[in-house]
Amino acid sequence: MISPRQALEDNIHPAELLLRVYRLLENDTVQTKGDLVKSLRSIVKADADEELMLIYNEIFLGLIRERAQIPASTLKRSGLCNLLRQAVVVACTALDAYLPAVLRLNLPIVIKAKGRDFFPQDEELRDYFKELTFDLAETLRLLGDPDAPLYIANKILGLTSFKYLSSRKGIHAVGSLLSLEKPWYLIAEKLQRDRKELMNIIDETTRRRNDIVHRADRLQADPGGEMQEISYAWAKQVVDTITHVCLALDELISMRMAQLRAEISRTTE
Repeated sequence: MISPRQALEDNIHPAELLLRVYRLLENDTVQTKGDLVKSLRSIVKADADEELMLIYNEIFLGLIRERAQIPASTLKRSGLCNLLRQAVVVACTALDAYLPAVLRLNLPIVIKAKGRDFFPQDEELRDYFKELTFDLAETLRLLGDPDAPLYIANKILGLTSFKYLSSRKGIHAVGSLLSLEKPWYLIAEKLQRDRKELMNIIDETTRRRNDIVHRADRLQADPGGEMQEISYAWAKQVVDTITHVCLALDELISMRMAQLRAEISRTTE
């Protein structure tokens, strides 16, 4: 089974790739005539009547031949912006993959170490998991059951499958359940970033993901309106922020789990 960090990296990579492809194809004008097109036509031995499109910028020189069947309109900025939108969606998918994975791996350790006190006295967290209940049969089953930590962890994980973890509240919930006190303060401190700024970026990103997926990037308040503007700078900030927040959280959780494992070892000696 791959680690939560590997799940993050495997899923964030396509978002980073989409950003790189955008930068390669970014152009002010697709050239179809001129000396450079003429020279390249000779190099690739294209017929005189074959349509060629040339993309040229500071990092890329690309010639698109007619048989590629790519309309010139898709290479305009308005068309290429869809790559940025998909990068946002994929970045949120990486968050969706990482958070349940890190919770699944580590929650049994927290429950085993802290026992009945594993659930934090956190009003926001309690509200997030207010639908979590144990009936009488389940309660009796847990009495004296050595596998109780795993059963409780799976019960919580089952509930998270019906909730979006990829949000500011979801990150708080995962960090708190894994015995981090005030997770967002710790994440901001580790990244040396403003806490509220990080939280706002995550919330804006998940909101934008929903707009892209469900309304072709129209506002929820105006689903029949114009598509929202998107820029390379903003999309890259989104992808980078999700990456940095998850990496910081992963480091914090790893340190905390080492402490809890040490506590478990001491109590079992």
